[in-house]
Parts: sequence; structure tokens; C-alpha cells
Amino acid sequence: MRRSGIVLGCWLGLAATAHAEAEKPAETADAILIKEDEAWPRILHDALNLPGWLDLGFEQRTRFEFLNGPFRPGEAETQTQYPQRTRLRVGVNGPEGVRFLAEVQDSRTWDDGVHDFTGSEIDKVSLTQLFVSVTRPDVLGTGLRADVHLGRMSLDFGSRRLIARNSFRNTTNAFDGVHVQLAEAANWRIRTFFVWTANLNPAYFRDTNQGPQRLWGAYFEDREIPWLNFELYYFGLHDGLGSGSTTQRNYSTFGSRWLRAAKVGQLDYELEPMYQVGQRTVLRSGVPVKLDQRAYAAHAELGYTFDAAWTPRLAAQFDYASGTANPTGDGSETFFQLFGARRFDLVATGIYGPFTRSNILSPGGRLQVSPLPNWKGWLKVRYWRLAQAKDAFVGTGLSDPTGNAGRNLGTDLELSVQWTPRPWITLETGYDHWWKGSYLDEVPQSPSTLDSNYFYFSVMFRV
Repeated sequence: MRRSGIVLGCWLGLAATAHAEAEKPAETADAILIKEDEAWPRILHDALNLPGWLDLGFEQRTRFEFLNGPFRPGEAETQTQYPQRTRLRVGVNGPEGVRFLAEVQDSRTWDDGVHDFTGSEIDKVSLTQLFVSVTRPDVLGTGLRADVHLGRMSLDFGSRRLIARNSFRNTTNAFDGVHVQLAEAANWRIRTFFVWTANLNPAYFRDTNQGPQRLWGAYFEDREIPWLNFELYYFGLHDGLGSGSTTQRNYSTFGSRWLRAAKVGQLDYELEPMYQVGQRTVLRSGVPVKLDQRAYAAHAELGYTFDAAWTPRLAAQFDYASGTANPTGDGSETFFQLFGARRFDLVATGIYGPFTRSNILSPGGRLQVSPLPNWKGWLKVRYWRLAQAKDAFVGTGLSDPTGNAGRNLGTDLELSVQWTPRPWITLETGYDHWWKGSYLDEVPQSPSTLDSNYFYFSVMFRV
């Protein structure tokens, strides 16, 4: 942690010498690709007195994580880690709407033990983005805006449940290819893309694309009716890589999303059904077997924001993702969540993350508060069941083909608080307690029947 202290001290000193009201740059080249606000105050840019056409940004996040009562076989009973993620962004605004963006990211963990979970937390010095883009604000006098991105990029689509730029996770999804957008101001937009997924590799600068794994799709978003925002999408995936028993996936995922944004004094809602078809090839006794894929998933939410102190929002939530009733049969019904994020509505990830959008059924509730503009927090409780008892508890390495372990996974309660005392620093802490259900008592190879406790604290600097 000595290295973390040195980095922390240097950037605190730099922030203290720069003025607090550094100007935000013009729209960043990836502003339409991702939902994250990358136009934070550029203190480093201002301190170096760089020209307006050159954008420079630095981000460093250090997080402490603690987990006991593991649920993945072979892990230590108690785990602590210090995952660190560092990003350096350089952007250039050229003539005629041409822009360039390069983003280098270093992701690694400290103090992890031999039997601790590291998963996809390590990716030393890689290019998460490296692309050129062209923007035309008024195509042929129609008033429509067109954007083209070519190269390596991050992507967010809609709710981010199927394709996302990771926020909580220590590493970040990256894609190589082309992205095109056509939009009418803030009313509607159409996005299409064809990309290869980048393969995360712990070694330095080893994130090459995976060749056979291709992802493509089209997405339509309409915001013209305030009480009925609408999205419609199609995502295609061809995966020719071996992944456990899966040797190949050819999936088409269709979905729509209907929502009304949260606002003080009114009901808000969200409904997102997803349907997945195609073929999946698995190995049985060393022999490839093709299975027809027919899977479903859905998210439903109803909330209300009260006109009261702390502007509390109370919401009821429900998530479902189908599982396979007969894993030895000639069909597959296990929903695959592509490259989506889970943190914002399911569970914290990092060294935790027991629940994913596959073979799951979960009702729950959430209370969000904001006592001050720079403070926010939430309390979440969810009950968890497997959609199908004989299918795997996806992502944990646990399964019971007999179904005798049942479906009850238990209940988790999560509390999280975030404070942004200055635009360049964010502190966040959270705790999740998972009361494990009877499934964890009965399933073979369950590493612990004790309830899980997960705690984290993070400090993030953006200058």
C-alpha cells in the first residue's frame, strides 16, 4: 500500500494547487458511447495550461474489499484485497468534427492470497479505448446528427444490462470495430455496431481481440414522450471459443425497454423483457452436441420519489432470467447476459458478485436517498431463487443435476453510501449481508454454509 499512499499524496497536492473551478472540456469523443460522465473537472489539464483542443484526464481508484463466508469452491474462508484501477485519457479535437481518443488503463490487485478470488480483476496496462471519430451535426441539411467511431472503444447500451462499460468491476470491457449513430437532438437516436471483443489478459498490453468472438447489433431509443421513453434493440453474438463445456454460441438477443424517469412527486417505472434464440454447442463425453437456445429474461420496477427531506425514492423490483429445466436434454434455456453490468440493480461484484442474470428469480425493494447534492445512498433487500433447480447456480461453480438441493438461495441486504466532497474526489463505502438459503446447505461442493459478509471502501480521484 506504500505505492497507493504516494499516488494519493501526489494527486492531493496537485488538486490543492489547481483552482477548483477548472473548465470542463467540450463533449468528449466517447460521450455518445457510454453513460458515464467523462467530462469531470480537468485539474491536470488546467495545471499544465494545455490548449482547448487537447484533452487530458487522469483517474485513480483504490478500493479495500473484505469477504467471509465464501460461496465458490476452493476459496479461502476470509478474503481481503486492494484492487486498484488507474486510467489515463488523451483526446484531440481536430477540424471538421474529427476527434481522437486514447485511454490506457491499469487494473491490478494487492494483498490477495493464493486461494482468494481474483476473477477478471487484473489487466495490467491495456488500451481500453483507441479510436477516431467523425461527427456531422447537420447531415445534408436535415438537422440530423451523425457519428462514426472506428477502433477500440467502450460501449453502453440502454439499461446496461446486456452491454456495458464496467464501473464497479476493476477491469473494463473493450471492443474493436465500428459504431455508427444517427440522432435528432435529444428526441431519438439509432445506433448500429459491429465489433470483436477484446480478451482481458493479466500480462502487459496483451488485450488482443478474440477473433471468433463477434458482437453486432442495432439499437433505437426514443425520448419524445416524457412518460413513455422507449427502446428497441437486437444484439447478435458468435462465440467460437471454448469456455468450460461450451464450445460455441450463436445467439440473437431481442429486447425492448419502457420507462419513465424518476422525478420528485411522481411514479416512475421500467419494464425490460429480453428474448434469446440460437444455438449452443456443448461437449458431452468429449462429443460436441448442438442445443437449440430458447431463453428469456426480464426486469420490472415501480418507484416513487417523495417530496420530502432527503428526496427518498422507494422502488419495488423484480428480475428473472430463465434456466434449463433438463441440462441433459436437447435444448438450452439458460439466459446469457452478454457483456452486461450487475452492480446497479443486482449485487456488488469485485471479489463478491454471487448473483448474475442467468437462471435466477429475484423480487426485492430499494430505498434511495440524497440528503445533500453531494451525498447519496441506498438500502436494498432481495430474495433469491434459482429459476430451475437442476441448472447451475451460474458464476459460482455450484450445481445439482438431481435438483434435490432445491431453489432457495436466500436473501441479501445491501447498504451503500457515496460522498463527493469535491468534483475531483469520490468516497464510497458499502456492506452486503447474504443470509444463505437451503440450497447452499445441500448442494455438493458448497464451500461454506455460513452467511456471507462483504464490505468495501473506495477512494477515487479524477483530475
